[in-house]
Amino acid sequence: MRFFGYQRCSTCRNAYKHLTSAGLELAFEDFVQSPPDVDTLRRWVHRLGGEVTPLLNTKGRRFKELGLAPDSFDTEGWLRALSEDGRLLKRPVLELDDRVVVGYRADAYDELIRENAR
Repeated sequence: MRFFGYQRCSTCRNAYKHLTSAGLELAFEDFVQSPPDVDTLRRWVHRLGGEVTPLLNTKGRRFKELGLAPDSFDTEGWLRALSEDGRLLKRPVLELDDRVVVGYRADAYDELIRENAR
């Protein structure tokens, strides 16, 4: 299990604390300082059913500063853009062996905690 977020984001810190306080061990990988590479992003898109849109931080400041829209690029264009600027990624991203959870949803995190307790 890998946790990706932005250290200065309170939502990311809360999501990380939610998981670690339940006993899960994972490193906090700051994707603003070190964005995921294209291969990692492609794997996430595949696990999200082939859609890049769930990874886009459309409400974020950087997205708006650049005047972007979800249809600004095709999938490959988005993969390049996201690998160059982690602030374009919706956060946090939790990567598991078989799936990716984008955004902090307490119910989804609680389910993961229960799964890992088994």
